[in-house]
Amino acid sequence: MMTDSYAFISYQTDDKHIAGQIKIALERIGINAFLAHEDIEVSEEWRIKILEEIKTADIFICLLSKNYIASQWCTQEAGIAAFRTDMTVIPLSLDGTTPPAFLSNIQSAKIDPNSFEIKAIIPAFIKISFSKGIAITIQMIRSSPNYRRAEENFRLILPHLDKLSLQQGHALLEGAMQNDQVYDAGACAKQYIPQVLRLFGNTLDESERKWLEEVCRRYGAMI
Repeated sequence: MMTDSYAFISYQTDDKHIAGQIKIALERIGINAFLAHEDIEVSEEWRIKILEEIKTADIFICLLSKNYIASQWCTQEAGIAAFRTDMTVIPLSLDGTTPPAFLSNIQSAKIDPNSFEIKAIIPAFIKISFSKGIAITIQMIRSSPNYRRAEENFRLILPHLDKLSLQQGHALLEGAMQNDQVYDAGACAKQYIPQVLRLFGNTLDESERKWLEEVCRRYGAMI
């Protein structure tokens, strides 16, 4: 399940390394992202291109730092995004810098500029745009490369199970069923998936539900 989202990453040039890490992390879960230093051809009118990309994107991620706030162009980008009511704005602080006035109503997430993982910003996504954050989290679960990561990813969604729609609950179960690294992960099969089955098992076909229940029982889950 792709999220059908497109992200604009706004950053000061000194922080292009961490911006690149974020782009790679987003693309691993199906979100294409724009970076000015990678994606603008030398011959292009870069200011026009940046404005076009901000208009196209539905996610705006700004990497806040003292240098970012001091950059007139960076703050202009953030200002444009702040007035887009249909855009999810995620301020990430690299050095403790807080969002400027026009973004002050949005709490920033502190990240380590030397080591970034997408799970670090999932709570921010969910808080600012619940549907988008849940879609991204389900995609992460669906794409988990190993048992340990599947359990880590699944834990991100557990606090929000009672707020999921039937469609979201169904997508979560479908994602779990499509990856053996999820349904064969011990904690997922014994604890996490049974919780989702109790809430949303009736959204599955009977054969799918029985199959998944049997998988969980093999791990000692009480269904």
